[in-house]
Amino acid sequence: MTCTVLVVDDDPACRDEYCDAIGNLGYTAKSASSAPDALQQIVESPDIGIVITDLEMPTMDGLSLLSEISQRFSPNRPIVTLVLTGHSSLQVATKAMQAQASDLLSKPVSAEQLADALRRASAHYFATAYRFQITTLTTRIDPPASRGRASNQGSRPTEEDLQAFTRMLLKFQHNKYKFFDPAVLMGPSWEILLDIADATLRGEAVPASSASATTHVPLSTALRHVNNLVEAGLVRRWTDPNDKRRKLLKLEPHTAIAMQRYLETAWKLQPQNG
Repeated sequence: MTCTVLVVDDDPACRDEYCDAIGNLGYTAKSASSAPDALQQIVESPDIGIVITDLEMPTMDGLSLLSEISQRFSPNRPIVTLVLTGHSSLQVATKAMQAQASDLLSKPVSAEQLADALRRASAHYFATAYRFQITTLTTRIDPPASRGRASNQGSRPTEEDLQAFTRMLLKFQHNKYKFFDPAVLMGPSWEILLDIADATLRGEAVPASSASATTHVPLSTALRHVNNLVEAGLVRRWTDPNDKRRKLLKLEPHTAIAMQRYLETAWKLQPQNG
């Protein structure tokens, strides 16, 4: 799972400055010169997950853009919005929050402030993305028609249902240790490995910063776990040839095979509906 940051500003110098700063932090950045341009890019690029917009723009301002994003895109895909303004006030902050902005940054923004804001936005994005995935999986496993039948017996699971679900979760946990060394998969390492596996199965590499953001722990801590996975020979890491400042990750071939076998085993543990 990857997340691209879209910078929206009618000032080309500001766009370039923020895109460079975002790239230096290890994120992928795109830019838009206007709100309509931003909306079109969001439609065409499902990888855009964070939008940083200036408030004061001609034709369509930043608050209008936030409202459009909130109404048109947020119900159907994970997307986090941040606001840049040179005129911060309680009124501006209130309007931005009402338009579903997750953060308000006052110009000029330091590299440290930008890094902190993007870290929070990334955590928010990936948490929302996983909720969307869980909802999709739940719908697939337990379609609406099936839920309708179950509702006649009450919407809360029985103790037997919870016991069966707990046993299934334990099987998921125990089975991974048949394929991977438990000493390596401590703390957030498993979450990082799963995120890299998701990208590997799509034939893609994932930026180290994106894989680290899935853990919701401090970036320095997550990167230590990335190092552990690389040193254990489970993950390959290299410099992005298109951006020397960014490190890319992918499962080693033998790790990909082990992950495929684990996922196939875990898939069989799911309750079968029919």
